[in-house]
Amino acid sequence: MIRPDLRLLVDDVLFPSTDAGVVGQVLGVLAVTVAVVWFVRRERALVTLVVGVSLVLLGFFGLRALH
Repeated sequence: MIRPDLRLLVDDVLFPSTDAGVVGQVLGVLAVTVAVVWFVRRERALVTLVVGVSLVLLGFFGLRALH
């Protein structure tokens, strides 16, 4: 069983309830994307994969914002 305080923390990270949380989530995804692209920069296919996955994730954020 997951501790209640840990569950609330995970829920707040995955589904932020404030605008500041959403901005932090988007900036976090962008920072991780830049770091991973930097690590795989020599392999064009991996760069395309990382950028594509990041865009899909950011698209889900946008859909959630519209809903």
